[in-house]
Amino acid sequence: MSAAVEAIGVTPAFLRSAEVAGLFEVHRSDGGHRRYSREDLERADRARELVDTGIRMDAAARIVSLEYQLAAAQAMIETLRHRNRPGR
Repeated sequence: MSAAVEAIGVTPAFLRSAEVAGLFEVHRSDGGHRRYSREDLERADRARELVDTGIRMDAAARIVSLEYQLAAAQAMIETLRHRNRPGR
């Protein structure tokens, strides 16, 4: 956890609260240590930005989740547009 905390400049409590809010599911090592993916840290960093503006963690987690869903949907739309271009 200490590397994750240093990477995005938050406290361990912040990462735990992000986990509780459903921002991501933490995987654990064989020794029981929390392990975060790059995407987990990106989500936590974005949530930190929102929390810093006064948004509650539960709301920030929902916003971040919706932002990721929107980005995935936009990528899928772009893929489908590319596949359905005339002349293909």
